[in-house]
Amino acid sequence: MYAFIIISILLTNEVEFLRKEGIRGKVYWISENQMPGPGQKRKPDLGIERELYIHDVTTIDQVEGKDGFYSSIQTPLVIKVMTKRNGTFKINLPPGTYSVFTKEPQGFYANLLDHNKQINPVTVHPRKFSWISITVDY
Repeated sequence: MYAFIIISILLTNEVEFLRKEGIRGKVYWISENQMPGPGQKRKPDLGIERELYIHDVTTIDQVEGKDGFYSSIQTPLVIKVMTKRNGTFKINLPPGTYSVFTKEPQGFYANLLDHNKQINPVTVHPRKFSWISITVDY
């Protein structure tokens, strides 16, 4: 009986240890005119290496800056990571909602807002990796 209880406890802890969730995705650089024209072929999006700053979900009222560039983010920094050279990344994070910024020479960059004024939000669900594509296009 005791052996069964001990094995159950060990297996439960192992499952918790193996449980993974977070965000993964790719950072793209897009430049030049993207409007199609006669005889023009669109260039493929280029994955780029960038430092990512993951904050607790951040609204436009919690930053200072403009035009997608922010000098001050007033929510806690959760983690910062470098993408691979091709722009891909995978980050283990607990369930919750986060805002993702890239670090650029002009400041922190994010160019998306949702209907709640949250900047570049991504939600992590238990035992799942959420995908996010980040476009750097200034």
